Amino acid sequence: MRSSELLPEVDLLLIRGDAKRAEVVLARLLRIETDPRMLGAGYMLRARARLVSTRIDSALEDLRMAVEQDASLNGQPEYLELLGDCYLARYELVQMGFADRADTAAALETYERIEAEFPDYENLGWVQYQHARLLMTQNRPADALHLLELSLLSPALAVNHTSYCYERLGFLHFYENRDLGRALGFLNKAIDTYPTGEPRMWLAQVYTLRGRVLRDMMNLSAALSSAEMAVSIASQQSAQNRLSLADAAFSAAEIAAQITGRERDVIGYVQQFTQASVKPTGIDVTWSRAHEMLGDAYWRNGQGQPALAAYLAALQYNPYHPWELSLYYRVARCYYAQHDYAKAIAAVERMLATAEKDGEIISDYRVYHLAANAYYAHRNYAMAAQMYQSAISLAPQETTAVSEMIQFLQMARAHVANS
Repeated sequence: MRSSELLPEVDLLLIRGDAKRAEVVLARLLRIETDPRMLGAGYMLRARARLVSTRIDSALEDLRMAVEQDASLNGQPEYLELLGDCYLARYELVQMGFADRADTAAALETYERIEAEFPDYENLGWVQYQHARLLMTQNRPADALHLLELSLLSPALAVNHTSYCYERLGFLHFYENRDLGRALGFLNKAIDTYPTGEPRMWLAQVYTLRGRVLRDMMNLSAALSSAEMAVSIASQQSAQNRLSLADAAFSAAEIAAQITGRERDVIGYVQQFTQASVKPTGIDVTWSRAHEMLGDAYWRNGQGQPALAAYLAALQYNPYHPWELSLYYRVARCYYAQHDYAKAIAAVERMLATAEKDGEIISDYRVYHLAANAYYAHRNYAMAAQMYQSAISLAPQETTAVSEMIQFLQMARAHVANS
């Protein structure tokens, strides 16, 4: 087969997302071809294939080789677009904290050049979409919104371009503008316009985001349905999409945790989250929050021992948890339910010491009531009496527990007097 016939075949494979087979065909073409223009086109196509498979440095090397073979490519919008996409992808793929802003600067330069010099470019809409995504990394939401709106009106070759634009518009209106109604509208459009036959994995992130919008609108039933759809889509995909499943499962757990009677769902979704995620070796606030939700669900489900383990894990993953005091109380409550009064007392004492060190005042009578009961069961009647007194002084007088606490206070004082 001649090179002129191989190139359209490769282009079709890339449109279908089959980068692996495309590279096989290209390897044959680059091995037999001698025409510099054909070689330049071949290297351009291989750069596209390698961009799809996230081998960005190799893609950039292919672009260098393409221009070396055919210098005229350097000023063409197709070349500039691919170059910009490679730089943006390399910035997004590197580990947090090691990203090179030179990549975004290079991508920005190429996108702006295309927009200025090639206003009739057949893929201008995609360039504007990528440009908008880049501006989002630079915390320029208003400029990104403007470009996304322009992108929807511009020509684009990608069949999913419109859906992608709607999803980013929904994201910006949710997180930046806090316009929940518009965010939901755009996300619904993203789902409705997504082409049949395209990989469904992308829809998982849209349904996850849509669930969060509906949660903030306090439409919890619809929010959970959307999150469950995201979990369903993500769980049917290959192992390489574990991050989408983890995000969807975590979101579903957060929503289900706000609905009475959905404790088993919370447990199941948190378990899916931990199975799909890489277990952190140090502090991780997301894993801490997941185990906190897991502990609450187990507790409400009458499972004290797994609840305790989950709460302790939550503190382990985030020793600086913003609700650290509340977690200590929940840990103490679990120990008390297991009749381990010494550990219940230790947890409350640590809670009170932490509050004192931070200059906080614990005014919830239930903390002192729990401590008093634990001290009483542990036969430390003097401390029990002190804690009962604190609990009684803080409890609303109409609380039914007040009369019981007064009775136990008197009994504790009697024990102290007789000792």
